[in-house]
Amino acid sequence: MKEIPDDHLRSWAEGLAASDRNAFDALFRALYPALVNYAMKITKDRDAAGDVVQDAFILLWKKRREVDPDRSVRAYLYRSVRNRALNYLRDQKEIAEPIDDLLTDESQRADALVQNDQKEEEQFRKQFYEWVNALPERQRETFELSRFEGLNHHEIAKVMEVSAKTVNNHLTAALSQLRDWYDTYQQESRLSK
Repeated sequence: MKEIPDDHLRSWAEGLAASDRNAFDALFRALYPALVNYAMKITKDRDAAGDVVQDAFILLWKKRREVDPDRSVRAYLYRSVRNRALNYLRDQKEIAEPIDDLLTDESQRADALVQNDQKEEEQFRKQFYEWVNALPERQRETFELSRFEGLNHHEIAKVMEVSAKTVNNHLTAALSQLRDWYDTYQQESRLSK
């Protein structure tokens, strides 16, 4: 993800508070792809993720006069997207998923795991993402927001509605666990050669 300078975000937030449509458009274009990817991780549905992000931007525009340029508009949007994505999942629980879809998804995951003809780098990348997904939920979310989405501790704290110290604790625990899994992986790789 291309890093967006804080001064750009602040400028767009100032413009947004002044109802500047160009600032809103620039903010939308800069953050939309990353926010959709983030929502996809929660909803597992690209269309739903796009809808969730659009809803978050619509709400931001409606509340534009309340925007405080001194507070992170990016963190506000990530929190808004997270809440909307979780609401989407809650609402979807009421709709039964056909068993065929479940079996197809499981079959596809199993096929991906069984493929032994991948290069070592691809295998490790896949293993790494499995480790990330195996982390406890809050540690995983903190790690993904930090490493995949590029948010800093304070922005993550706002998104997750916890303190920056809690973010640091989750991130430290996640990194420690990932390091342990990596060390074991390295030992097993050496033994199998």
